[in-house]
Amino acid sequence: MKSKRQFTYKKFIVVLLALSFLSFSCGGGGNQQPKDIVLQFWDPFENTENFQPFFDDFQQKYPNIRIEYTKKDIATYNEDLLNALAAGTGPDIFSINNSWLPRYSDKLTPAPQKIWQFKDYKDAFVDTAVNDFTQEQNIYAVPLYVDSLALYYNKDILGTNSIATPPKTWGELAQDAQKIRRGDRTGYFTVSGLAAGTNSNVNRAMDIVYLFMLQKGAVPYSEDRTRPTFAQPIDRDGKNLNPGQEALSFYTSFANPNGPNYNWNLRSDYSIDAFTNGRAAFLYSYSYTIDTLRQKNPNLNFDVAGAPQPALDQPAVNFANYWGEAVGKQSKNQDAAWSFLKFISSKDSLDKYYVRHKLPASRKDLIALQISDPDIGVFANSNLTAKSFYKPDSDKLDDIFGSMIDGVILKGLSIRDALTQAEQQAETLSAH
Repeated sequence: MKSKRQFTYKKFIVVLLALSFLSFSCGGGGNQQPKDIVLQFWDPFENTENFQPFFDDFQQKYPNIRIEYTKKDIATYNEDLLNALAAGTGPDIFSINNSWLPRYSDKLTPAPQKIWQFKDYKDAFVDTAVNDFTQEQNIYAVPLYVDSLALYYNKDILGTNSIATPPKTWGELAQDAQKIRRGDRTGYFTVSGLAAGTNSNVNRAMDIVYLFMLQKGAVPYSEDRTRPTFAQPIDRDGKNLNPGQEALSFYTSFANPNGPNYNWNLRSDYSIDAFTNGRAAFLYSYSYTIDTLRQKNPNLNFDVAGAPQPALDQPAVNFANYWGEAVGKQSKNQDAAWSFLKFISSKDSLDKYYVRHKLPASRKDLIALQISDPDIGVFANSNLTAKSFYKPDSDKLDDIFGSMIDGVILKGLSIRDALTQAEQQAETLSAH
């Protein structure tokens, strides 16, 4: 009997010791604390003070995780980041443009399913974020905002020309531009309708062409992403159409001296400056341009409307250009990094963030709250129908499209030849 009691007692002690060890190892017993973790975070745009509330709230929930934030120079950001990753000294978390995933996918680690399910991400964020930052239901980055092209307009110029409302269609935009333009005898436009048509003096000219192509239904790349197809015709309702040609033709028509839409040339001021100085009535740009315009000309009487569509009987299409936060494959604290990104992109976190730093929402459940905002409402609403497309190397493709515009305006290439040449050049691009 004594032996049996001793055996039971020893077994009880062993169980107690095992439970004590388990509690100790999980940080739940004794004086043991969870391992301290420092996450390095790089971003080329945001100021520390706008991110600090994120960091403070997260650290209240996870006291052992600290965020060290570094704002990088956008001019050298891509190069600095690639060099750091190549040297094995890259940050745990860093920002990538929504077109960079093809080039960076082998340098990133997707969100673990135990932390973030694809369905939850898809349900929360706008479609363009899902298309740009996920692959095969793996989440590679999360945007804290999304920005889409919209149409800025000078209210005084429109009023002077008896134009009551901003244009909603391409046709209305062209008519308004023709009505507004004013030129002198030397060929300089004292007032342009639309700041567009050229490459070198139009901010993000290629983005406007991308927008026009998507609006016309162009398919920029094949479904398997092996070849560009933006110069190829498509069949729609039994008609053979070439949306790429239509888009490039419409864009360059505003700088074509032989066409009715001519209102812009290389003698025109840089597009944002022209709009700021009252020399252009319309400007395609993103939400960040609001602050630029107000700083340059506090008295400028302007507003923003949605990007005009080719026709109103078709679904609206807009173009998005924005950034998201990703976790590097080299990070030794990947779970902690993804926990942080999920935390800061939650509805509650971003709602607080937008109060401090007004940006158009990336989350669908916050867009409804922003639509009525006089500054960013148009951009937030546009995010619901915003698109982008696969680019194996976005910087090189931008250069190709810029050269394509120059080919039409400066070299006299036909729309067809310029587009075909650009597609041939794009065939040489690869993601890695």
